[in-house]
Amino acid sequence: MIDSIRKILKVFADNNLFEDGVELIGSWCFKLYQNHLGVEKFPLTSLDVDFLIPIPFHGKEHSGFIKQLEDLGFEADFKRDGSLFLWNADLKIEFITVEKSGGTDKAVKIKKLGIDAIPLRHVGFLLDKPITITDAGVKIRVPSLVRFCLHKLIIAPRRKEAGKSLKDLQQAIYTAMIVDKQEMRQVFSSLPKRWQQTVLKSLEKAERELLLLREDINKLRFTLQNAR
Repeated sequence: MIDSIRKILKVFADNNLFEDGVELIGSWCFKLYQNHLGVEKFPLTSLDVDFLIPIPFHGKEHSGFIKQLEDLGFEADFKRDGSLFLWNADLKIEFITVEKSGGTDKAVKIKKLGIDAIPLRHVGFLLDKPITITDAGVKIRVPSLVRFCLHKLIIAPRRKEAGKSLKDLQQAIYTAMIVDKQEMRQVFSSLPKRWQQTVLKSLEKAERELLLLREDINKLRFTLQNAR
């Protein structure tokens, strides 16, 4: 992990945000899987550092932690939807939360953190049965490998940018290589049928576009088909 990422994670840990249910998700979460859980490494670059905030947020008030991030050299700004993000020349920190029923394009206010977060579909799935990875002495809450993998396969078709969709598929397949197959079958079988179909269609796309991973894709497909 690069030093600036570790400093960001330490701010979250020092404020007990991971203990309060916040999770690191996205590509930097995947980097932790690579560094600590044995997921095979491949070149990975990402400017986005994404944090998932559960709602309702039951933790303590931590409004001062944004100032701590600014002290690391980040500048706070807002998107059109009103959501807060922080940025510098190298990275962008974003806050994501679960989309409320009925959907909304507006950011969700999380008063105890003093932020407005981006509401997204499907991310609530990542909050169930998270795991903790310790990096440089910092305990970081992240999604389980199985849920990370399936989530990537669910959201890949929704991406507007082809490059991001392909990265989702790559991360899903590399993660699937080390997951517990029984757990994968159990979680997959608990998904709504619509989500199951999306996962299988994503595997079809992955097989066409990730030729070098075709054997691993077929292994995952076999595992999932046996769960239905």
